[in-house]
Amino acid sequence: MAFDIDLSGRVAVVTGGTRGVGAGIVRALLAAGAEVVACARRPPERPVTAADGRAAAYERVDVRDPDAVAACFDRVRARHGRLDILVNNAGGTPYRLLDDSSPRQAARVVELNLVAPLTASLAARAVMARQPAGGSIIMIGSVSGTRPSPG
Repeated sequence: MAFDIDLSGRVAVVTGGTRGVGAGIVRALLAAGAEVVACARRPPERPVTAADGRAAAYERVDVRDPDAVAACFDRVRARHGRLDILVNNAGGTPYRLLDDSSPRQAARVVELNLVAPLTASLAARAVMARQPAGGSIIMIGSVSGTRPSPG
């Protein structure tokens, strides 16, 4: 896969970056030359790598935990000296009919899909604001935002 963008020397964090769409985003950023940290609750089954063999680092973090998120970004800054890109990709919802759901389960879905990206963005901004060039925050959404999905 060829990219016109050169992200050499840039550091990116991808939430939910160990599988699915997130792993694809990680591979694309690696292919563009970035150093990438994949954040997720579960480690990847195998390292997420680019065609040239470079692999993403992995940080275990539950993006619903603000203290864990802040600590993760502090570790990224300590290890890499910077943070240029945050891709808020973590999200999802289990299939569940309303009749089978509880208020706490609904709150967890809102935490993951709305509050967590804001929490991660605030933590990333705290690092990026110290850098002369700042950084970029990218939000990934779902087709479910425009098309209801029963369950």
